[in-house]
Amino acid sequence: MKPCLDLVVTYGAGHFYVSQSDKGGLVFGGAVDGHNTYAQRGHLPEVEEVMAAGVTLMPALSRLHVLRQWGGVMDMSMDGNPIISDTPVRNLYLNGGWCYGGFKAIPAGGWFTAHLVATGAPHPTIAHFRLSRFAEGRTITERGVGPYPWAH
Repeated sequence: MKPCLDLVVTYGAGHFYVSQSDKGGLVFGGAVDGHNTYAQRGHLPEVEEVMAAGVTLMPALSRLHVLRQWGGVMDMSMDGNPIISDTPVRNLYLNGGWCYGGFKAIPAGGWFTAHLVATGAPHPTIAHFRLSRFAEGRTITERGVGPYPWAH
């Protein structure tokens, strides 16, 4: 396609994101399996969910053809939110668990991780993304679904 998107568009109500590659292809996705799995193949119900959300947000997508699909393991935390934190091991820091949002948000995640490493303390904006939140029972509830991977 000719260039039409110079940013990432997300649609949280439908678990959908789309951006355009340098070669013109639209890269989109969003849904995760509704159960714990390490399968690395596509699952038709999720493909249909992503396509339906995409067409809902951008009806012109219905005229395009899907060239290929990808399925893989997501580095998802139990509450569906990233972990940016120091760890009990001295000088070991963790930035992961981004689920399906990481490649879009990692520039900010990298900035906040650099702040943590440089200062030894998390930036106030991301202080609640600490690893210790799971042991403390302070998971981050996204849209009221709680700490359940199948609900994100």
